Amino acid sequence: MVVRRPAITFRGLIVVAVLGMLLLGGGIFVGVNVAVEHAVMTDAEQKAQGWTDYFFQTMPGLEDLLITGRLNESQARVVEAAEKLGDVFRFKLFDRNGGVVLVSDEAAYDAEAPATREHSDIALGVLSSGISNISLNDGSGKQNRPPLYVEAYVPMLGPDGSTAGIVEVYIDQTATAALFHGTFAILAIGLAVVAALALSLPTLAYLLRTRQARASKERAEFLAHHDPMTGLLNRGSFNERLEARLDQAGGRDGLAVAFFDIDDFKAINNSYGHQAGDEILRHVSRSIGGSLGDGDLAARAGGDEFAVAFAGKPLVEVIAATERIMQAARQPIAVRGGSISARLSAGIHDVEASGGGLAEVMHKADVALYQAKIDGGNIHRLFSGEIESRKRVRRVLEQLIRDAVQDGTFALHYQPLVHSDTKRCAGFEALLRLSNEQGEFVPPATFIPIAESMGLINDIGKWVIDTATRAAAAWPEELFVSVNLSVRQFNDGNLVGHVERALAASGLKATRLELEVTESMLMENNQAIAAQLADLQALGVSIALDDFGTGYSSLGYLWQFGFDKLKIDRLFISALDLNDNQARDILDTIIMLGHKLDMTVTAEGVETENQARILAGLACDHFQGYLYGRPAPEADIAAFLLANLAGQAPPARKRRAAKRAA
Repeated sequence: MVVRRPAITFRGLIVVAVLGMLLLGGGIFVGVNVAVEHAVMTDAEQKAQGWTDYFFQTMPGLEDLLITGRLNESQARVVEAAEKLGDVFRFKLFDRNGGVVLVSDEAAYDAEAPATREHSDIALGVLSSGISNISLNDGSGKQNRPPLYVEAYVPMLGPDGSTAGIVEVYIDQTATAALFHGTFAILAIGLAVVAALALSLPTLAYLLRTRQARASKERAEFLAHHDPMTGLLNRGSFNERLEARLDQAGGRDGLAVAFFDIDDFKAINNSYGHQAGDEILRHVSRSIGGSLGDGDLAARAGGDEFAVAFAGKPLVEVIAATERIMQAARQPIAVRGGSISARLSAGIHDVEASGGGLAEVMHKADVALYQAKIDGGNIHRLFSGEIESRKRVRRVLEQLIRDAVQDGTFALHYQPLVHSDTKRCAGFEALLRLSNEQGEFVPPATFIPIAESMGLINDIGKWVIDTATRAAAAWPEELFVSVNLSVRQFNDGNLVGHVERALAASGLKATRLELEVTESMLMENNQAIAAQLADLQALGVSIALDDFGTGYSSLGYLWQFGFDKLKIDRLFISALDLNDNQARDILDTIIMLGHKLDMTVTAEGVETENQARILAGLACDHFQGYLYGRPAPEADIAAFLLANLAGQAPPARKRRAAKRAA
């Protein structure tokens, strides 16, 4: 009997082949996924450990942070740098009790609930075991999560081996997994042909993992010593290397330190955005790098400040290099369809010419930079003992001004203005006074520019307007009060509103308030200032152009702004006692011009009868000067008026008031 074996059909062969291919492909797929997951997890573990080591080593005051959870300025910079390190996109800091003390980007995840008990239990488990806890997560469809990420709870070990706390690091492994999948997919094709190639998978995974781990370590080491935005040294590394050079025999030979600061950097950020500000920072760093020589050090010291240590150069070459850096920074760069440039101030300290350690060297360079900023910026200054003395004096004045603003210890003195024909009082100019600890007055020309640079002049100016209007409200109706304005008071656009509120609060008529501006103020932003001056005049307030004759004395300003009063600078008045016919002719021209433009004309600094006689002959309207009264406190005004003031204002003043009312 013949037994027939079932024939294997073509369809069966296809099925077997397909099943075989599916089994082989499935096996390869499973193997590849297992290998990829293992590689991703191992890679993440190394990244997490490397990041944790960096965070632990670079974070100042970590123990305090673990207790308080509040960041100071230096800690915030470390957090900002840490968020940009490698593939880490978020981290949490746990204390020894498993409690969360810091979330790096809490605002971006405000929709999430705080750390659960599960998180704290995991952190406590890591604390007790000392072994990291790592999990791979699918972030698809989750808000603020990459497609594939790892959560790693890593202990922070101190020098003695004790655990200071736990860091939960979130690592984006999407790109890493894609890299491994892509690599392994190619290998899988080969594995389908030659199964022996499977032995190469672990080796290749190890090589890839090692390469990425090495790159992460190198990046961490770089960021530990460099500023991530500019690539220059950070402040800590700069100080360490400079200190080592100072301690080195002959290290001070030809050594100089220069500090650079970007002028008006805040305005660049406000006007063009922080991206433009970052581009300017990188532009300045490139400008610095282009002027460095062998052995020179350069750092971004923080914010918009940079530090350079020039080595082995005479001072004249250091100054030349500083000027090259400043010139390179002024070259415009393209930003958001436009172009901007950076103006730098610089302070230079010749270390070779002085002793002292690191702190003293840095202090002296900073003092020189401070002087450059005070002198207007866009310049460099060389440290000297005189500059340091000026800085100490300025610091004292700054504190005096700050205290006066806070405690209300400024004072107003009032100097009378009189009618030229009757010598009766027409009004008073309110003059700001500041006393030092010895009870002596600090000249306004000294403290007002400092108050402006400190950003306090608006507060001071409001106080002056409030105080002067309250005082004038108690005077006879025919008297006005005059108040000087700073250009800074126009910047925020709130001046008109404040004047209106001060008049309402004091009950003083607007026609009795006179505000003085200088020609130099109008040159800064005359359109914005002109609009506010027009609004003030619409209230009924008089506007006076002060110190006429010391600037450009432009007829265009007189015509454009429509001033109510012209105040002639004392320089021309004092020349009258020298029988200066030219001064007399100039005064005659100014007074006639003022009257042609329907302005009241005041002569400042009238100190002699001869000056008063000549000015009266020229038909000057008001006199102000020591001949008729020195500035005095408000308490002395009543006695002055009893001796001087009587009757009504002259017709000229009435005409001005009637015109204003109309």
